[in-house]
Amino acid sequence: MSEGRLTTSATLFAYPGRDGRLAVFDGRHGTRFRLTGDRAAEIVSAFLEPRSAESAQVDGFTAEELEEAQAAGILVPEAEPGGWALWERNGWSRPSYLVFSQMDIPYWEESAGNGDRAELTGMRRAAVERYQEVEPYPEPSPLADGGAIDLPPPPEITRTLSALTSRRSARGFPQAPPSGEQLAGVLHTATESFRAVADDRAGGDPFRLLNSFYSWAHLFVVVQSVEGVPSGTYEYDWRVHRLIKAADSPADDDLLASVQGQRGILGTGFVIFVVADLRGYAWLYRHSRAYIHLLIQVGELGQELLMAATELDLAGWVTPAVHESRVGALLGLPDDDSLDVISMVKLGRRVR
Repeated sequence: MSEGRLTTSATLFAYPGRDGRLAVFDGRHGTRFRLTGDRAAEIVSAFLEPRSAESAQVDGFTAEELEEAQAAGILVPEAEPGGWALWERNGWSRPSYLVFSQMDIPYWEESAGNGDRAELTGMRRAAVERYQEVEPYPEPSPLADGGAIDLPPPPEITRTLSALTSRRSARGFPQAPPSGEQLAGVLHTATESFRAVADDRAGGDPFRLLNSFYSWAHLFVVVQSVEGVPSGTYEYDWRVHRLIKAADSPADDDLLASVQGQRGILGTGFVIFVVADLRGYAWLYRHSRAYIHLLIQVGELGQELLMAATELDLAGWVTPAVHESRVGALLGLPDDDSLDVISMVKLGRRVR
């Protein structure tokens, strides 16, 4: 038996099975199993807070039971700086993102303390260099691999306050489709920060990886009816301003099912699905609040898309109510748990 204190594995998630018995999901390996007896459930509950094996034996748990629980992965040695560190090191199991993001788990950086900027910068640089030694940073690249379509040059857009104050949600669109220039302008303008971050990181200094704004984001575009652009499903390659074919045009029924039947997704124009590749973000930010930071960026990106659309006389609406597996199939996404379809933006011409 391991020395020191034991705790319930931070990658273990219990839920009621179909037969009423308690089932468990192990986030380290993606396996599911049942807790076949009440005793196993009692062990899970008894070690939610780290404790010694000796104290558990005083409460009636035998050494053999505790050894079996460790062998099954139910109990693990307490990690430093806390039992949650096991979850952080085992791939950011997605069912736990929001659970852990709401907990008062400290940042690992707190030991730098005292607001010493140089000390904090040095510690962060050293941390990124350590990460690189263990596993290289997964550089982002387009997920789609079909044929490419060059987009028209994007029109010049001058950001104005009126785009913010006059922006309105629209769920109905006229028969006249938007132009290819309008599509190009929305995509290029909304991804200015993507290119700024990429330029900042291009020098090869690992420390610059911490400039990660939008580094997780992929924009997939379903072109329904746009002048000069073939209908289909594409990924926008913001690096060179082009569309990469990802899949064929989806049926209207499939589009409706992708957003829980909200009919505002139909009509002329185009649909943008925001896809997060969590591998690079989780590689950088190994603390529980990072998922909340990413969700904030999702809202900011939606604002960028709507603001650009407003400047180009387009309108639309946003929803996070996406059905991930259906959208993944619609977009032709690879079967990868690190890819998370987070939101949808539908855009088209304004109704006059």
